Amino acid sequence: MLENFKGIEFVRISSLPEDQKEKIWQSFQQDKIIKIVKDQALLNDCILYQDYVSWLNQHDSPLLAPTTSTNTPKSVFAKLAFR
Repeated sequence: MLENFKGIEFVRISSLPEDQKEKIWQSFQQDKIIKIVKDQALLNDCILYQDYVSWLNQHDSPLLAPTTSTNTPKSVFAKLAFR
């Protein structure tokens, strides 16, 4: 799910599980959905990784909320990836 293009870490909404796709389209701030041109293709459903993690912590599983100081956004995302 996590992609990186020219140093920009992002998640494509289309690559998320169905339930998250629906929730994001309904509740995510539309002005934070960005477009990226990659390999001459327009990716118009991208969310910055930090914004995605923040959204997850507010709208999805409480297990993703930081519980210790060692939880970084990347470690939280890794937990999600192996869920």
